[in-house]
Amino acid sequence: MRYKIGISSACFYPMDTIEALRQCAEGGFSLAEIFINTDSEMSGQYYRELSSFIRGAGMEIISVHPFTSGYENVLFFAGYERRISDSVEYYKKYFEFAASLGAKYVVFHGNNMKNKFCGFEKYAEIFRRINGAAHAFGVELIHENTTWCIARDAGGIRGLREACPEMDFVFDAKQACRGGYDPYEALEAMGDHVVHVHINDWRDGKCTPPCEGELDLSRILHRLDSVGYGGKTVVEVYRDNFGDVSQLRRAADKLDKLMTD
Repeated sequence: MRYKIGISSACFYPMDTIEALRQCAEGGFSLAEIFINTDSEMSGQYYRELSSFIRGAGMEIISVHPFTSGYENVLFFAGYERRISDSVEYYKKYFEFAASLGAKYVVFHGNNMKNKFCGFEKYAEIFRRINGAAHAFGVELIHENTTWCIARDAGGIRGLREACPEMDFVFDAKQACRGGYDPYEALEAMGDHVVHVHINDWRDGKCTPPCEGELDLSRILHRLDSVGYGGKTVVEVYRDNFGDVSQLRRAADKLDKLMTD
């Protein structure tokens, strides 16, 4: 049980994306998830500078997180067909961007459960449309267990898996904890369809770097091992959850040691 540990550029938001990746590299992380913060970062001069930095730093990009994740309810699940079609076309930007950097995954939040739910079967139909566009670029759309969305708890995850058996997931413990849901149950519900992990911890109602909170990370790691998890993990916390990148590096080193105990 040992997984390569990386980091998400989202840890440093609202720092500029290239500068955030520079922080990641300076902290000794060679694996990263990129949180894209605006459209212009995926093309033109900024994209050239971004890809040049990644190559020069010898970084491996495992996944891309769209800045439009918070709008996916409106883009895909509000029932307006022309907007759905246009949004699938727009998401091809993310898929092409991810593929160009060698990333395997694009993260998806999906339907906001504060709004009307279209039902699991319709949801699966729309997800397949988006994921079909991703496959054309050689990448996979993966559903995160985001606090306010359909996959927020074990019941929602099981409903999605039943309607869309091929759906894969990114597990994020803090997302379950933020909503008061059981992270271990969420991971259990994902079964062998968890392909990516945002690793973090939780204490006193707040996210912390891994190995600095009260979650049983050994339990999480052993569960991943029991389903044959072959992916990687990226540290993802919020900017007010840590001091500087050296703290995240120490946390990652503790996690690496935990994997070998």
